[in-house]
This record gives sequence, C-alpha cells and structure tokens, in this order.
Amino acid sequence: MNTAIAGLTVLGSTFTRSLVGYAVDLGLLVLAVGMLLCLYHLLKGPHMADRALAADTLAIHLIGLVLLVSIRSQVLVFLDGILVLSLLSFAGTVAAAQYIARPHAITKPQPDSEGLTP
Repeated sequence: MNTAIAGLTVLGSTFTRSLVGYAVDLGLLVLAVGMLLCLYHLLKGPHMADRALAADTLAIHLIGLVLLVSIRSQVLVFLDGILVLSLLSFAGTVAAAQYIARPHAITKPQPDSEGLTP
C-alpha cells in the first residue's frame, strides 16, 4: 500500500472505519442535495448576481464532492483535479464579477454642437 494512502487509512478499528464511511456517504448525499438546489437557483435566479453566486457555490460543492469521492475510493489522484477545479472556479468568479460590474448598455454616440457624431 502506498504510504500516502496508508496515512488516510490509519483510522484504528473497523468501527472507526465504518463510521468514517458513513460520514462520507452522508456528506455525499448532502452535497448532492446542495448541488441540486444550487442548480435550481442558477437556472431560476432573479438577478445576474444571484446566478453568479449560485455558480460559485456549485463549484465549491463540486470540489467537496470530488474530495469525498477521493476519500471514499482512497485514491489521491483526484487531489490534482481539486486544484484545477479550484483555480477554474476562482477565475470564473472573477470573470463573472467583472461582467456584472461592467455596464451592459451600449450608449450611442451623442452628436456635438454642430450635429456631427464623432
């Protein structure tokens, strides 16, 4: 067994291992429900800022889901995916904030005093 994985599995008795397994299963269920609620809010959000917040929260739930699957399967390869998801989530949140903060309406050029548009 890999020493890094052995550090995750040194939990003591089988009771402790099964308790951790139940906690991971419960966490997966709670995250799945939270992801469904975030998806609903993403589709039906009243404002653009609410939808951006729902997308960011959905990304955080996805990171937690990958982490719990990694613990459940005892494979550390998923941790690289968590890092990539974290960076993409941060970049997406910054992009959404820039889009929301920027005025969306394109103003027509105003004619000057001579009636000419620039």
